[in-house]
Amino acid sequence: MPLRGAGSRGGRDAADGARLALANSHGKVGELAVRARYLDDTSGRGPSARWSGAAAAANARDAAQDSTAIAYIGDFDSGATRFSLPITNEARILQVSPASAAVDLVQPYLGAGDQVPEDVQPTGDRTFGRVIPSDEAQGKAAAAWAKQLRAKSVAAVSDGSRFGDVLVESFRSVATGLTRSRNADLLYYGGTAADIPGVVRKAATTQCSPQTVIASDALLGSPLLGRVPAACVLAGGGSPTGGGVLLTAAAQAPSQLPPSGQRFLRAFRQRYARDPGPYAAYGYEAMAVVLDSIRRAGDSGDDRDSVVSAFFDTQDRRSILGTYSIDDTGNTTLNRFTIYTVTAGRPVFDKALSAPPS
Repeated sequence: MPLRGAGSRGGRDAADGARLALANSHGKVGELAVRARYLDDTSGRGPSARWSGAAAAANARDAAQDSTAIAYIGDFDSGATRFSLPITNEARILQVSPASAAVDLVQPYLGAGDQVPEDVQPTGDRTFGRVIPSDEAQGKAAAAWAKQLRAKSVAAVSDGSRFGDVLVESFRSVATGLTRSRNADLLYYGGTAADIPGVVRKAATTQCSPQTVIASDALLGSPLLGRVPAACVLAGGGSPTGGGVLLTAAAQAPSQLPPSGQRFLRAFRQRYARDPGPYAAYGYEAMAVVLDSIRRAGDSGDDRDSVVSAFFDTQDRRSILGTYSIDDTGNTTLNRFTIYTVTAGRPVFDKALSAPPS
């Protein structure tokens, strides 16, 4: 996880969630003792520290060379996972991410079905899965929300990144029946916060803009949010013609977790004396499903291939995130998202949303 720098809040929350899951199992699965090592995948110093491909790869090699390593939880960022996954895949170590949502980690391209992405899983056998919905699911959730907002016309804009193109393509696959127009009353932005197109900046920051902007959780924390006019905030459930900025987030807001998730939140606060962020529950569940996979592997719980097979056999698992299964590609069937409205420069919880089924 990123334990330093700008991404450290989510990384530390996920790591502490994993620690709590292991503590709740008393460090054992049946007769097997389980311990965890917590590794930092960042490089650099101070606020400029961020995930590093070299650090992610070094961590994965560390695990691959440890004959007792049975699973690898991480990385947090999809970019870092692209460096660690080829190494853990060659070593046939189960890798479960709490936050890496990129489509190309489980498919070579969007719509590739059950084809294995051999760039990151070079053995041709799947060893990677995640407990957070994919970028494809997030794009579809945004389109479902656009329809709920009664948008008559939409425009979808990518920043040209792989991430942005997947979001836009997924959005368009569900936004059927909505007229596409440059002057649409709703503008969907699929992309990162690094190079936001001018048309998106203009719609988001113009006083009483006629366009509502929907963007992904990549914009959480973006300085752009501080320039959204306070007088033009979109009221929850209202018409999109009043402008405003909405964000979809793959990680559920802690307040929206089911009853078992609320018990987790209380335990987290008691153990760490702080409120958990959204990714704490996903770190907990990543560790919990790994431990459950070891358990379901039975007498072969210390065998890497058996634990991988058990993970992919995960069906109707009741977790703190809700009930889910792991599909043939390694994706979770969870489809719950959070919608935030940008108010006074900050994302404020609006509502929970479910993505349409694939």
